[in-house]
Amino acid sequence: MSSLKYGTTKQSVVGLQVVLADGRLVELGGKTFKNNAPYDLTDLFVGSEGTLGIITAATVKLLPVPFGNPVTGLATFNDMKQLSVGVQNISGSGLYPSMMEALNKTSIEALDNLEKSDLGKGGAESLLIFQLDVAPAGAVDALKKILAKSGALQVNVTDDPDYAKKIIKIRQDYYQAEAAYGRLIVEDVAVPLSKLPELADFVENLKFTSKVTAFLGGHAGDGNFHPNFAVSKEYAETPADVNEAINKIFKYVQSIGGTISAEHGIGDLKYQWVRPQLGADVVELQRQVKKSI
Repeated sequence: MSSLKYGTTKQSVVGLQVVLADGRLVELGGKTFKNNAPYDLTDLFVGSEGTLGIITAATVKLLPVPFGNPVTGLATFNDMKQLSVGVQNISGSGLYPSMMEALNKTSIEALDNLEKSDLGKGGAESLLIFQLDVAPAGAVDALKKILAKSGALQVNVTDDPDYAKKIIKIRQDYYQAEAAYGRLIVEDVAVPLSKLPELADFVENLKFTSKVTAFLGGHAGDGNFHPNFAVSKEYAETPADVNEAINKIFKYVQSIGGTISAEHGIGDLKYQWVRPQLGADVVELQRQVKKSI
């Protein structure tokens, strides 16, 4: 969840050992932080998720644990759209949080049922979990002011490590809480930060006739949301209106400059959406790269 500040696994990989389809063993990258001699094939192979070769060894960079105690907190809002505005304001503040995780109303209700908590008290319909792993003088006060100005109903901040673990556990239990409502379908999209309010508003206004509960949450700090659907186990197959809703989300995300896959890859379900997002020329270029390797 700290990839917001420190990047995903890809940003930590500086070298690879890869076996190609014809059996050749190649070394990519190296042990230096800067290397401008080759094409950036290291990123290419990491991003290909095993479709261009088998990675047999990796060299990664490690970062030390930041000095001092991190500050962790919760903020509640009237809705996800308002929370998204708060995320944008924090992102442009210079505070550089290491974590900003969002949960909508149904996700809060699911967690309250699982944890026997009261996250939704006071009419809260969205929840932001945040952390500053480095908090210079004045940072906490500045963060509280930004959240209040953004419309936060409540803001709770702590530097107690035990209480911080409880806060983070709330986000870690997200999928377990949702799965109690039925068979869980997990989706994964990302949009520019400026479009977060529109995405939240679009997803929360989806309507269903079948027995399904829709959830929305994820890594709000980098625009990566997970629209998830818990389908009643009485259905042998995914109801048509759920599939329709997922396709509506994909189409809308692409229309506002986002991506249909931020973390989870493509697979069969999203295959039809690759060409509309990338365009025919880029799809063909990818095929040529695959053939050449």
